Parts: sequence; C-alpha cells; structure tokens
Amino acid sequence: MTAKIQRHGRAAAIRALLLDLPAGATAEQLLAGGIDCSVKQLNNSLDAMFDADQVRASIATGNKVWVLTTAMKKLMRGVEDQAAPSVAESARLERSMLTGSNNSTTVLHKDQERHELAQLLRDFRKRGGVIEILGATAIRPALSRRQINDASAEARQLAAGGSRGRR
Repeated sequence: MTAKIQRHGRAAAIRALLLDLPAGATAEQLLAGGIDCSVKQLNNSLDAMFDADQVRASIATGNKVWVLTTAMKKLMRGVEDQAAPSVAESARLERSMLTGSNNSTTVLHKDQERHELAQLLRDFRKRGGVIEILGATAIRPALSRRQINDASAEARQLAAGGSRGRR
C-alpha cells in the first residue's frame, strides 16, 4: 500500500463511505450511499482496492461486506487531520473537477501534487531558503546544416588523402 492515496475519484468516494461505516457495507449499500457507477464498476474498484490492501471482505448473511483495513483507516484519518485548503484552492479544485471525468483522477491528482509542491516551496522560502536558477549554457555551438555538410565533406577528403579532386 502506498503512503499517499488519491483524494478524488471512485476509490476515494468508496473509502470515505467505508470510513463512515465502521461495520462495513455491501456493494448495494455503497451504491445507495452515493457512489455514481454501475455494479460492475463498483465491484471492479472494490477488487482493485482489495488487491492494494485497502479493504477487506467478509461474508455475512450471504452478502459480501467490505471494510477498510486498519492501515487504511489510520491513513484516511491522517488525511482528514491535514489542514483544509484555502478558499482559492478549493475553488480551483472545484473548477478542475467540472472538466474531469468521474473515472479519471490523473488531472485532479496532479493538481493536488502541484499544490503540495508549491506549498513546500513557499515554506522553504519562508525559512530563508534561496533557489538559484541557472541559465542554459550551450555545450558546443549550434551548427547549421551547411556547416555540418561542409565539415563532413572535409573529413571525407582528409580520410581519402586530402588531394582528391584537385589538379
């Protein structure tokens, strides 16, 4: 299980519902709880979460009941304890959610990472850290196509004896 979990998408919604239901829930209860997908999509997500050691399944009264693992509960509580994003950040995340698909979390996930990196940089600069921005130095001069052709022609002439073609 990774130390950093995505905060958007179907799996995040499933984890949030299961965190609120400590006794666990069946797939039907999860769908009734507001997960917007088909039963097949939900089962695929739950199976993937099971493989990633995020949920456990038990059979109770003939139904499969899904429960968050202890490690995932601790991790989820840690995510909840973090400071809430600013109003501007929340608005930006909501705007980006409107353009994203319910099934794709990549863009939303990367936005969160960008926000965290920007915060780390701000904290670094507050502590007096300075970032030196280096310019681009050319390793060798850029040659035009003609200069390259002339240089390779001279090299071929020198390799052939240097005086070929001159009379």
